[in-house]
Amino acid sequence: MECESAVLGSIMAIAKGIVNLIWIIGPILSIVSLVICIIKLARDPDDKKLPKNISNSVKALIILFFIPTIINAVMLMLGNKYDFSACWNRDYAFKHYPSYIPSTSGGKKSKVISNPDDYDKGKNNEYGSSSCGNLQYCNKFLSIMYAKSIELDEAIRNNNAPVIYSNNHDPESWDEAISVAKSGKTVKISCNRPSHWGMREITGEYRDFWSKAEGGFINYKGPMTQYTKQLLFDGSKSVKTAIQEGLIQPGDIIGTTGHTFAIYTINKEDGSAIVFDGGHRYTDKCQQHGKCAPIVNYTSSMNAGFKLYQIIRWIKWKNIIAL
Repeated sequence: MECESAVLGSIMAIAKGIVNLIWIIGPILSIVSLVICIIKLARDPDDKKLPKNISNSVKALIILFFIPTIINAVMLMLGNKYDFSACWNRDYAFKHYPSYIPSTSGGKKSKVISNPDDYDKGKNNEYGSSSCGNLQYCNKFLSIMYAKSIELDEAIRNNNAPVIYSNNHDPESWDEAISVAKSGKTVKISCNRPSHWGMREITGEYRDFWSKAEGGFINYKGPMTQYTKQLLFDGSKSVKTAIQEGLIQPGDIIGTTGHTFAIYTINKEDGSAIVFDGGHRYTDKCQQHGKCAPIVNYTSSMNAGFKLYQIIRWIKWKNIIAL
């Protein structure tokens, strides 16, 4: 059983919703029944059935209130020992899905696109062509990442906007970063921000996730788990080797020790790659050479120095549920 499965995620979300409804509505109905029984008993003290009905209502009230709590407590105690409990404890936050992507540049609110086939696949440009095959949301991700990178580059150069590496108060979307650049203000960016912004364009939710050495991405949860799955590695392979062995593909979001970036294209022969990265390599390139699209060439020697710990990979599922 894979917890990353979007179908399983929807089942778990519905199951948890039912449990929560029982927790809220059940006690309310029991209290209403209890009040009705007490009123009837006051009117007819000789009715021998009413005390039993009152007792049953009290028992139902207690049971309905505590059963969901007990279920959740048991699942937490079981932890990852069983597949079902492991998946139950995951965060499937469907009810938080927004129906639009908020615009920070004064434009209209744009709907989360439900037909990713509208996006070009394998379009040629100065950085080569890239495609995820038939993974629609992955192709959409790459198309948006490239187009927005070029738009940000133009906004920075046309308005002489400074660019610095920073993890504080930086933009939470491509549109916000582009808007800041157009105003001529300092654009703050870090290595994982382009991946965050691209993920937001797909899921409609901004989530700050980052890589740690072991155990997966920190803050990998919520809507993004319905569009992607997380692959874990032990760090014994370098990014270069993983590319050469076919373990890394376009659209993957890579986690190494304290570093996160998204793959645009790969060269399996030498293990090099073109990546979306807003870290020091990008800011240095922008400041020194005026090339301000957060698209960076990772040579084979650079990738040889990155130890692979996790990958966020897009899944093939067209009908993502958004309640």
